[in-house]
Amino acid sequence: MVEHTCTSRSPLHGWASAFAALAPAVQVCESPVAQVVVRTTDANAIARLDLPAACHVRRGGADGDGDDGDRGEVAIWLGPDEWLLYRPGIPGHEYLAEVTGRLGDAQPGTFLMDASGQRTRLLLAGEHARTVLAHGCAIDLAPESFGPDEAAQTLLAQTGVILHRSGDDPASGFALLVRSSFADYLAHWLLDAAAEYCHTDAAAEYCTSTEGPGHV
Repeated sequence: MVEHTCTSRSPLHGWASAFAALAPAVQVCESPVAQVVVRTTDANAIARLDLPAACHVRRGGADGDGDDGDRGEVAIWLGPDEWLLYRPGIPGHEYLAEVTGRLGDAQPGTFLMDASGQRTRLLLAGEHARTVLAHGCAIDLAPESFGPDEAAQTLLAQTGVILHRSGDDPASGFALLVRSSFADYLAHWLLDAAAEYCHTDAAAEYCTSTEGPGHV
């Protein structure tokens, strides 16, 4: 009898070497996170989960604070009654249970959903990170225009992303959440957009590949 083992893999599991070749000009890494979508109009639920105002992001409050690289929670406004909460270092089903516990006795009409498989997260930093994003994003990402407490749903290279800064410093890098089915395309685009700033043989090899490291 043949035994089959299923191994969970992130959407960009094969891209670490390609991303590393872009450093130090552009630092890119995939950092998957547990995600919960919250839909509610209940003021008590909004207060208990400390959900941010329109077009804003809130860091910390669940397990740590500060930059997105630690175990702190991040909450992002998506619409008038919708938010995305995410946190690294915890399975999606456990995170859903934890958020549900904090919610308490919410009014009917409050909904929570484990959305961990829907998107993956990319972290971008480095001297040319903002310039690379400017190749495909219409938003002005200068620190004075796009601060650490702001978030946006926008297009990057014709791909829908959720975008915010990755830390409390106005000059910090960026966090991108992209749908899993578009992650490979966006990774290819980032390599191509960063090519002119990365003068290494490894970067050139990846940037000229027609299949890319994520091809199986």
